[in-house]
Amino acid sequence: MGLFSRFSKKSTDETAEVDETEVDETEVDETEVDETELSDSSVGDDASDDSDDTLTVDETEVDPEDLDEDEMLEKSAPFDRAEKGPFDAAEDYPELNRLDLGALKVPVVDGMQIRLDTDDESERVLAVTLIHDGGGVQLQAFATPRSEGLWNTVRQQLTTSVESQGGECTELHTGLGRELAVEVPAKSEDGRPSKRAMRFAGIDGPRWFIRAVFSGKAVTDTEVRAELSALVRGVVVDRGSEAMAPRELIVLTAPEVEAAEETADETEDINPFARGPEITEVR
Repeated sequence: MGLFSRFSKKSTDETAEVDETEVDETEVDETEVDETELSDSSVGDDASDDSDDTLTVDETEVDPEDLDEDEMLEKSAPFDRAEKGPFDAAEDYPELNRLDLGALKVPVVDGMQIRLDTDDESERVLAVTLIHDGGGVQLQAFATPRSEGLWNTVRQQLTTSVESQGGECTELHTGLGRELAVEVPAKSEDGRPSKRAMRFAGIDGPRWFIRAVFSGKAVTDTEVRAELSALVRGVVVDRGSEAMAPRELIVLTAPEVEAAEETADETEDINPFARGPEITEVR
């Protein structure tokens, strides 16, 4: 399989907001990520040197914060977000090899794959999943007011949702800020009761919020998680200037691969944008 793949799913909500209840919707395609070996934190050699501190940040379990109404609306992000990412497009940020998906510009490193999660009816790109070394991280961006954040509220609502399903949540402090390690009831391939593990991170920026969902080896393998965490820190968010409702999904833009395909000359020369293993579509 090549760099890109697509995963389509039904959606009845044209203004998809942050959904804390449908935990299973964050699942990474089982053909790409080994769900039986689940991961934690570190940095890949191809990531920016500015992300090296991710390797030295301790991961500690912390008690859930008891926040009042005003504190719930405060922004939650790594203290060094402006210097080490994720970055706002208006900020200074290091030059990296990034794939431009419109609202999100995501770092690309050797050996990784990128999956675009699209709505089956509108074909809008709802999320991007970065897959590397058996682990995955799904990224979505949402609009927020300039002075308010979403992660404190989403984290609390997600905890309530998971626990109502009989799952367990552990709050952690990592290089990405406060995260949730989640285990929800599931069934194994042979139908026996099992558990599904994921990790949720959220980062509030200027007028935007990124939700990152780690799965596969990115839940249990420290090195794999570190590499994917470094990619998250290297993301650039281009929120745009248009008015958007709080919690409204910022739709991504697919690379112009198929358009180049249609206008290509029909010759025997190798066309790097031709239909083939570079793009596969899963419905």
